[in-house]
Amino acid sequence: MLLPCRKKSFRRQWYFYIEIHQKHNKNDLITRDLVIKVLFVRKYMSLRRKIVGKVYLCIMQQDNYDSSTSGYIVDSFEGISREFTDVEILSTSEVNIVAKGKRYGRWWLLKGEGEQSDGEREALRQRLRKELEILMLLQHPHVVTPVGLEEVESLGACIVMEYVDGTTLKEWLLGKHSLKERRRVADELTNAIGYIHSKGIVHRDLKPENIMVTRNGENVKLIDFGLADTDSHAVLKQPAGTLQYMSPEQQQTAVADVRNDIYSLGVIFQQMDLGYRSIIKKCLLPISQRYQHVAALRNDMAKRNKRGWHIAVWSIIAAFVVLLLSVVGLAIRQKMLNQTIDSQYQTIDTQQKEIRSQQAAIKDQHAELGDLRQHAQENRQELETQKGNIQVLENDKMVQQEQEREQQRQKELQRENERRKQQYVACWMAGSDCLNKAVNTAGSPNERYERGMRAIQKFMSSETANLNASEKQRLERNLKAILNSLIER
Repeated sequence: MLLPCRKKSFRRQWYFYIEIHQKHNKNDLITRDLVIKVLFVRKYMSLRRKIVGKVYLCIMQQDNYDSSTSGYIVDSFEGISREFTDVEILSTSEVNIVAKGKRYGRWWLLKGEGEQSDGEREALRQRLRKELEILMLLQHPHVVTPVGLEEVESLGACIVMEYVDGTTLKEWLLGKHSLKERRRVADELTNAIGYIHSKGIVHRDLKPENIMVTRNGENVKLIDFGLADTDSHAVLKQPAGTLQYMSPEQQQTAVADVRNDIYSLGVIFQQMDLGYRSIIKKCLLPISQRYQHVAALRNDMAKRNKRGWHIAVWSIIAAFVVLLLSVVGLAIRQKMLNQTIDSQYQTIDTQQKEIRSQQAAIKDQHAELGDLRQHAQENRQELETQKGNIQVLENDKMVQQEQEREQQRQKELQRENERRKQQYVACWMAGSDCLNKAVNTAGSPNERYERGMRAIQKFMSSETANLNASEKQRLERNLKAILNSLIER
């Protein structure tokens, strides 16, 4: 289609070629995608914006465009496919594989079977089908929404469900969040658990890794119903769960009970540090003493939150009363202090008179103390002289003892040297005898030399355990010298 446009202020006519391509999906599931390509020739660079503006004006006039209609301000649209594209594997295990893929311009979560043998594949298929059947019973803002079971290329049979953009509760708790935010998350979590229990479903695998917190709004989404069970299902009834969060009875019995999830909630609340000590304690009691349903648990949580406000109000009132009493007490104490100060002034005058009389007596005592101090100085000098004499005697005694110990060490060292010398000589003689026996037999010089070296090595490994390394080296050199002399003869 060719649309001519004329700019009145110029003498030239510009032609713009507008190619309109209309694409339809082969299954008619996607609306048409209009792609507009504008090809034009312009002579002046300064006219670019004006020319493009005229092109858009022509298009709007041609298509009866309504400027009040909402839409994307783009010149092309991304293709929307019925098949899954941009498939990205998020996690894999022996049981299942989790990935995300794009379809209809939206991200979806894909949960398929793990890598197993043919004998176990049917059990995995039953588990996947059971999870889908349970998910299809649920429709709640805090529970992941399923779509169906489909065959996905490279993944096989997969449960298609909504993709939750966020983090797990375990990762969320690593950040800094107020007590109010943590309690809000706990309230949404119990709301979701209460809903699935009302549908006769027990999750059986509640843990922070199976609880998502969305990026926008930080809302809870309960995921992974792979181990969930109902009374109506008759397959995969064996005990299941995560040991850290399982109740004792859940580890032993295959009958699903909503109180199993309440125990898991107690463990999760401990990690969230919500301040619900009594509530958590009751969640972790034996099954007969535990909360019988989530409604009772939520009722106690609401009372605890309401009591928190009451405590805050009464704390403020108590603080005000304490402050008022403190002010009154300070005024009374100030009055008593003034009375005490007046009486103390009178007492001080009396005490000053007594001090003057005592000072006169002290002067007399000072004179006596001077005489005693002089006598004590003479005695101190005499004691210092005696201490010096005693110290000299002790030093002489210590020097004598040290000399005796040194002489004793020298004697022991001489004895040790003699003993080691005797050991070395004995080893040398024994080695020489062993070498003579090995070399003096008939044979060529090379054979005699080899026998001698083997005899030396055998002797050094078995008979020289009492010698140190330097003595062993010297003995080996001497034996080799004897061997060389024997061979030369």
